[in-house]
Amino acid sequence: MIRALAVLVAAFTITPAFAQEPARVGAVSLAYIARSSKDGKAALAEIEKFVKQKESEAATKATELEQDRVALQKSSTGLSPRALGDLQKAFEKSRLEFERFQQDAQAEIERMQARFDADFRVRLTPIIDAVSKEKGLHFVFGLEQAAIVWWSPTVDISDEIVKRLDGVAK
Repeated sequence: MIRALAVLVAAFTITPAFAQEPARVGAVSLAYIARSSKDGKAALAEIEKFVKQKESEAATKATELEQDRVALQKSSTGLSPRALGDLQKAFEKSRLEFERFQQDAQAEIERMQARFDADFRVRLTPIIDAVSKEKGLHFVFGLEQAAIVWWSPTVDISDEIVKRLDGVAK
């Protein structure tokens, strides 16, 4: 990371003799664009709906598992060791299925988010390219990824990207 920053500092301070102007920099917040654009809002709402559905299913399964645990504790007296062992195995199987359900749900949520990120970046690339060329920018930093300690809001082109993505400005 420090090496990358050194390269950037060098790029801004060492201007070749043929350069007419210093490097111009823009910044963009991909998270802001995702939260603010129509497409981003729709995709994030779909992910959130899926998360709520899985949370609801998990809550139901957790309640059932707790009921099974209580039933196992209550019925443990008076049962033969074999019957008790069968009940314990059934409970353990249910517990493992619940854990797998949680892991599978989390993995699916992560896949949905990764797919959204990848698709969204593909859609944004030509828009960021066009806005950057129009503004004469040489670099555009993603505010979430770069180790920027200060930046001027005047270089943030996120609002313009949202407008173009939503078809407001052509």
